[in-house]
Amino acid sequence: MLLRAFVDSETDQGIARSLLNNKRESLALVSSELLWLESDRAIKRLAKQHPTLDSLPTWTALALEPVQMIDLDRQVINAARAIPEVIKSLDAIHVASAELLADAIAFVVTCDRQMAAVLNQRGLVEAVTPTEAVARLRRTID
Repeated sequence: MLLRAFVDSETDQGIARSLLNNKRESLALVSSELLWLESDRAIKRLAKQHPTLDSLPTWTALALEPVQMIDLDRQVINAARAIPEVIKSLDAIHVASAELLADAIAFVVTCDRQMAAVLNQRGLVEAVTPTEAVARLRRTID
């Protein structure tokens, strides 16, 4: 979802930037440290394919600045390993991180349908699309 703020369609860019530009202290952005790794790997891939995106690492670092990172530790890895549903390894880490914070977070924003399905099926944390997340943010402001 993070990279959509910079490289996908204008609609996706607007939605992603709305989430990342949230300035309200009452709503913090939280992610697993895995987000850093996934972002770095994707940026390297994109920069190789599109040399005009040479400033993408700087933009991404700025976008990640307000995000509180959850340590990728043994507890998270063990929780990810214990997920019985079939899901990709990195998505399992995101699911486990979210579930370990279930009491402290309102929802998980994801574009990945399989990850969202697993989160919603497990029932500890609701997964929403970026569009739904922005709509919820707007309702809390109004």
